[in-house]
Amino acid sequence: MYRSNGDSVLGGRVIGLLAGLALLAGCSAPRAAPPAPAAAEPSGAQSRASSASTVAAVPAPASVPFKTAYTSASATMSPIWLALDSGGFAAEGLDADLTFIGAGQAILGALSSQETPIVIAGANQVIEANLQGGEYVILGSAVPYLTTSVFVVPEIQRPEELRGKAIGVSNYGAISHVALKVALEHWGLEEGREVTVVRSGGTPETFAAMQGGAIVGGAFGAPQSFLALDMGFRELIDVATLRYEMGTASVISTRSYVATNPDLVERYLKSLMRGVQAFKTQKDLAVDAIMRYGRTDDRAGAEKTWEYFRDKFGDDLIMSPRAVENNLKLAAEEKPDARDARVDQFLDSSFTERIRASGFVDQIKRGT
Repeated sequence: MYRSNGDSVLGGRVIGLLAGLALLAGCSAPRAAPPAPAAAEPSGAQSRASSASTVAAVPAPASVPFKTAYTSASATMSPIWLALDSGGFAAEGLDADLTFIGAGQAILGALSSQETPIVIAGANQVIEANLQGGEYVILGSAVPYLTTSVFVVPEIQRPEELRGKAIGVSNYGAISHVALKVALEHWGLEEGREVTVVRSGGTPETFAAMQGGAIVGGAFGAPQSFLALDMGFRELIDVATLRYEMGTASVISTRSYVATNPDLVERYLKSLMRGVQAFKTQKDLAVDAIMRYGRTDDRAGAEKTWEYFRDKFGDDLIMSPRAVENNLKLAAEEKPDARDARVDQFLDSSFTERIRASGFVDQIKRGT
């Protein structure tokens, strides 16, 4: 996992102050945590019953119990939330059990054990794991480009004023860190030498550290980015404007599972495509999902989040080779082997391309 130069004097002071802000973090902005335990979530049957009109009027395949997961409370995960809540999984014969699992080793372990054989997570995790001998595979991506924003305290007016300062990310290697690295490169600033990057532990901890003066900025995705605005922080850049292809919310499995379960893989991808269409066309359902899974009661912020994301999801989930190349470029900073890696070591687009060629996306757009 990538680490910045936290051993510097500045890094030591920042980490010490972050620890002192733990109490402040607990009482700061509402945590963008996973949904409440299963008892508090509507069951798959309830979701399907409440959204029967969204399911195509054709006989669904035989229902199969299926566990899956996502790794972030960011609305980039909305396609999987809507695949459940709109009946998309049910339409493809998957009795889905959806849960939150943390990024990194937690989600990769769940994949390897087939506890959750297909999940939604950042593509960078697969890139780094496969460079170390992993057998994971990226099947597609719901969000082709990075959509995270970098916010700073009001005193920071220009990127060059970040020199000698510290910025927080939820975790090293997390999408907030990846987006910050892209922004720093865009500004011509070097992580570790000119700007210290600190692992804060999560969104509320980053907000608390910014409020307490431990760091001057942080990277946030919607809807947390709207909360940052409400708290008076300044958006220094929306990385989405750079159109930097990464595969933020990627569909990930293992090569062994894909090889032995191609039918379930195709059903899963079709379910997510249905989720994308539900997000784009059913505002109230999408806003409710953003609030519930993102653990926020700010409906106005959730509606802004829906507006922000409704044109950013890819209908067919196809991930471009350039997105893998960009991930490899970033990984090469710590893992030189990435420079010689091939795209097909990480990406299998055969399923999404076949589904697109079948006309399935056009069919669900027409509601047939």
